[in-house]
Amino acid sequence: MGASPPQAFSCFSWLKKCPPMSPSAFHSLYVHIPFCEAKCDYCAFYSIPDSSSELRKKYLLRLEEEFSRHSSQCLPLRSIFLGGGTPSSLSVPELTRLLSLIRTWFSLLPDCEFSMEANPNSLTAEKLQIATEFGVNRISLGIQSFNPKIRKIMGRKGSLDNLQDIHEQIKKKPCLRLNLDLIFNVPNQTLFDWQEDLQRACAMAPDHLSAYALMLEEGTPLTQRIPKDENDEEFCSFWETTDRILNAHGLFRYEISNFAKPDKFCRHNFEIWHGQTCLGCGPAAVSFNGINRPANPGTLQDWLNHAPQIDDILPPDKRAAEILAFGLRTTAGWKYKDFEQLTGFTPWKLKSGELINLQKLKLLELDLDSIRPTEKGLLFNDNILEALI
Repeated sequence: MGASPPQAFSCFSWLKKCPPMSPSAFHSLYVHIPFCEAKCDYCAFYSIPDSSSELRKKYLLRLEEEFSRHSSQCLPLRSIFLGGGTPSSLSVPELTRLLSLIRTWFSLLPDCEFSMEANPNSLTAEKLQIATEFGVNRISLGIQSFNPKIRKIMGRKGSLDNLQDIHEQIKKKPCLRLNLDLIFNVPNQTLFDWQEDLQRACAMAPDHLSAYALMLEEGTPLTQRIPKDENDEEFCSFWETTDRILNAHGLFRYEISNFAKPDKFCRHNFEIWHGQTCLGCGPAAVSFNGINRPANPGTLQDWLNHAPQIDDILPPDKRAAEILAFGLRTTAGWKYKDFEQLTGFTPWKLKSGELINLQKLKLLELDLDSIRPTEKGLLFNDNILEALI
């Protein structure tokens, strides 16, 4: 397994304290842009390929309506995340309009982390310039693999022809942090293939790297043509190789699938994993207000037609257990006092028997003031989720 992550990942002083298990103002914003150039075979996220300009215009009008309705419930934002779909698939005028709406309806803290997902083939120098002018300071590039063979197996659409040019443009902007997304455990992918992908990614000097194990999601074209074949020994080899190579380049695992330099972790995701509030806008987006997780309608048409949200309501103890489990996706885990202040419960009051059993299985480390997953607990995190939720 890899080296221990820097102590910076164990600091909770910046987490916003809310009244335990009560509705609270939103500290962050997620915007789902459902459009993309083409649907990849492995993708289970809601997205619409080949959309018309008229449909995207309707989307932006509805989004402004949603912003105007909910912005008063937001404090100055600590983070914004534009996901999808592919935000960079928007045209220059559409992207400008989207970013202008955000700056019109929301206040941002001076150090707000403002992330935008992008594909190398649709992100241009002009779009990058517009994004930074409106405050975007973190770009997440969907690479998935540099290897044409692996990209074909996954059904990864688009190309990397523009990658070198757009990377040069990113490097020219010192305000921008760079994340790269990669996927491993692909059928017929060798360990050497994965090592090459990691080395090529590290040569781009990212601040952050997400290394996701391929998930064969129900209903996707990839799942229909490739049977599931779980090989724990092979998976562990990929996992350990990831730690070894990324640690050597100063990137440390701070969550199951995420690596970063000590002060460059993704604030938005880290706060979500630790029960912080977030307003979700756009079709299929999910919010969390400290108690409930209402989900917007799952299709663009239903969302455009003002279909009602779908509420996810749990009793306080069940919600607190969920928050406990999500925080244990991270190497930092939980400080007992932070968890109690956030939820009104102690981990021991919620799940004492389960925690002791997980400790015996060497999946959790428990001490006088905190709880965190072991390296084994990160690798087999599903066992922790199953026990606690």
